[in-house]
Amino acid sequence: MEQFVQVPSTSLPSEFNLPLHETAVWAGPEGIGETHFDEIPEPQAIELPHAIGDDPRVALRRTLGMFATGVTIITTRERDEVHGMTANAFMSVSLEPPLVLISVDRRTKMCGLLHEGRRYGVSVLCEGQAALSDRFAGRPSGAEADPRFDVIHDTPLVDGALAQFVAKISRSYWGGDHSLFLGAVEFARYGEGAPLLFHGGRYERLGQAG
Repeated sequence: MEQFVQVPSTSLPSEFNLPLHETAVWAGPEGIGETHFDEIPEPQAIELPHAIGDDPRVALRRTLGMFATGVTIITTRERDEVHGMTANAFMSVSLEPPLVLISVDRRTKMCGLLHEGRRYGVSVLCEGQAALSDRFAGRPSGAEADPRFDVIHDTPLVDGALAQFVAKISRSYWGGDHSLFLGAVEFARYGEGAPLLFHGGRYERLGQAG
């Protein structure tokens, strides 16, 4: 049975209404919140023992790929067109207030469509939706049916997804070759099923041997 959560519309905490360059959001342990949000760090060399003879970027990507994640489709709507992309860089940030975060490659069309005040959808894929993931990652097989969408708060969400979120962008941040979009959750729904997982550059399933 599907479970629905309608997040009440409340005003954001006062911390969100202050200039970021002089704001430390919330209180925390010593050292937390002392770096200004708009300070861009200088690039630092990293140690990659397995990168000998390889492109360091490839070695770093492979290392990051050891972190198993779910798979999502990020969506938004421009006029009457649905735009979507596959992403595994999605995370929960806060329950009070309800916030989520996505990381989007700055070279993508999606990144150019997102801005503060706009909504995006996040659809967490179930294990039977790998072909849909490939389609929105630019690797269509031609065998899958056209995707179907639910529209909530004028935002498209992938039909049949394991979980769905609609979030309104409250902040965007520099993230190197990506941009980070912090969204206030306005709608959340989940159903029963097993997630599609991604690990080591390939799809996995719960209980599946590596």
